[in-house]
Amino acid sequence: MLDRIASILTVGLMALVLVLFEMGSVAPRDAFFIASAIVIVFTGQQFIAREEMGFVEAAKSIVARPQSYRNRTSFAAYVACLALGVFVTAQVVASA
Repeated sequence: MLDRIASILTVGLMALVLVLFEMGSVAPRDAFFIASAIVIVFTGQQFIAREEMGFVEAAKSIVARPQSYRNRTSFAAYVACLALGVFVTAQVVASA
């Protein structure tokens, strides 16, 4: 249950960064930094959950095997976080 709450909060935080950037409340470089930090920490959390695997196997598992997640919410949240991160990055590049 705690994992689901953390996943939902992480996606909510990423969405908040996007909304604040679009409203002009956050500078482009700050939005990029925050979005990158969220993605890096969330990816690190996924690697830690797969610590018994090797690095390459864990990376394949994160990307290609949704059944390796504890629940569907974690997988959906990770994909949504990556998608929002890409969108923030594209918006920052477009505004430069």
